[in-house]
Amino acid sequence: MARVPGKKGIKIFEGFVIILFMQSLGTFLSNYFNLILPGNLTGLLLLFLALVFRIIRLDQVEGAARLLLDNMMVLFIPLNIGLVTIMPRIRDELLAIIISLLASTVIVMVVTAKVVEKMERRRANVKYTS
Repeated sequence: MARVPGKKGIKIFEGFVIILFMQSLGTFLSNYFNLILPGNLTGLLLLFLALVFRIIRLDQVEGAARLLLDNMMVLFIPLNIGLVTIMPRIRDELLAIIISLLASTVIVMVVTAKVVEKMERRRANVKYTS
């Protein structure tokens, strides 16, 4: 006798359908309009906007999203295998990679510190003028 999926299984399936539809729509739009963003990122942005504007309810995709997050390491196996295949190229460019990582980290830290300083000064001025 075949097992009939429960409500939870159907909700997760519904969430996967919504997520995959948004990803497919994002890929289509990205290719059709020749967007700079890749299709999967465009789909993620569309999903976010649909959640913000309450076109899609969070409970419709929450189960599927939780399942994807719980199994994230399995989903990264192809990426890791791809990294192994290009490891010689990474070794050739290692110095440039390290320099760019360090430089971008320093830039982000400096910009963050300046923004925090400016916000703190603005907050201090608001306290004293109020």
